[in-house]
Amino acid sequence: MSFKKIDRDSLDTITNAVEIFQVPPTNVTISSSKTFEILPSNPLTDTPYHFKIHSSENFIDLSKCYLFTEFRIRKENANGQPVNITLDENVAPIQMIGNTFINNMRISINGREIFNSNSLYAYKTYFSHELSYSLGAKSSHLNAAGYYYDSGVSQEAGASFNSRKSLFTNSRTAQFISKLDADLFNQPQYLVNHCEVDIEILPNEPKFILIAPLPVGAQPTRYIFEIISCKLYVKKLDLMDGLALDIAKRLDVKPARYSIRKTMMKPLFISQGRYEFNANLFMDQIPRRVTLGLVANSDYVGTQERSPFNFQPFRVREISIIANGRSFPQSPYDFDYGSNRYVRAFHDMNDAIGFSGTPDNNGITYQQYGRTHCIYVFNLTNSGEDNGGTFDLIKNGSTAVNIKFSQAVPEGGVMLIVMGETDALIMLDKNRSITSDTTI
Repeated sequence: MSFKKIDRDSLDTITNAVEIFQVPPTNVTISSSKTFEILPSNPLTDTPYHFKIHSSENFIDLSKCYLFTEFRIRKENANGQPVNITLDENVAPIQMIGNTFINNMRISINGREIFNSNSLYAYKTYFSHELSYSLGAKSSHLNAAGYYYDSGVSQEAGASFNSRKSLFTNSRTAQFISKLDADLFNQPQYLVNHCEVDIEILPNEPKFILIAPLPVGAQPTRYIFEIISCKLYVKKLDLMDGLALDIAKRLDVKPARYSIRKTMMKPLFISQGRYEFNANLFMDQIPRRVTLGLVANSDYVGTQERSPFNFQPFRVREISIIANGRSFPQSPYDFDYGSNRYVRAFHDMNDAIGFSGTPDNNGITYQQYGRTHCIYVFNLTNSGEDNGGTFDLIKNGSTAVNIKFSQAVPEGGVMLIVMGETDALIMLDKNRSITSDTTI
């Protein structure tokens, strides 16, 4: 039998199965690692909560910083006294309560603020997890953060609501643990030693956190959301002496640089009766990706009858992002949600996140998208691809949004939740002073 290559320029190679004389490399980076428990520096009755990671010789693995919480749901009786809820009470926390109980998070390193969620931390972390995490993750390890997947089209009933409700039956205390969803904490590089990290957490109000659908004719019950415990778990590492010394010498020459995906959150109010809405979103650097969602203003403020993550279509006919005069998408949308005509937006969401054309998915069905998960994602990169691990060329200019409705905005108005993402660098020099390529 004769063999030949399909093309003579094809290089020779052999399969790894016969690499029987090679051994795996040895990691000589870390001498030891420990996970420390950090308690808030103020009582849980006083908000916001403050956590301080003190300066030390250790490097910090920010991607392994977790917030442990214990919650309980109670109610007020006729005398205004807190009492336990009963087995038949239909009340549950919002989705992913281990993260979304937070209203605002501020993080500073050595006194310099590097992250501020603009009182929209719950929406930031909801966007991040609902869109980017796979169905497998939502059905397994995200349960630890209070996320329970449901393929239904109701946020106030169904399997997810019932699973979350069962955790708090008879005012039982439920435990959660979740990763801190801050920009610098979402990258894998270790924070250099001798850095002091301050974390400030402000919780949401109970009317935002709890969902208690009210039966027709029933009197509303005042529920209480109690935070029983709140702790921070931080992974610290000791590097090998030679490597630690080499890093210290290199810091004398140039700063440590951390590449991050910087997120910018904004809420915009759209008043009732309008058929069109225009607004400037960002005026300096054009983001690489913009995520938009519409919620009723009453849900955004917080009402125990509905979820604040009820992203409805509100009869949007057309929506676009205008960056430096160019419209995204190039060919305008033409929706008719009443007739289930919104497939382009559903496809573009999956494509911009990176699920389109792959066997993976985030579990959001076409029916859910048209009812409760109507989230628009616009990829504004030069290539139209969100390639992980690479920066996009910086483009300066204005970024605006245009929305046209086929019916008037309903009574009470709606809130447009905006999340922009840009490439950014955070730099730490030998004195542990922080600078950035942009204003942090």
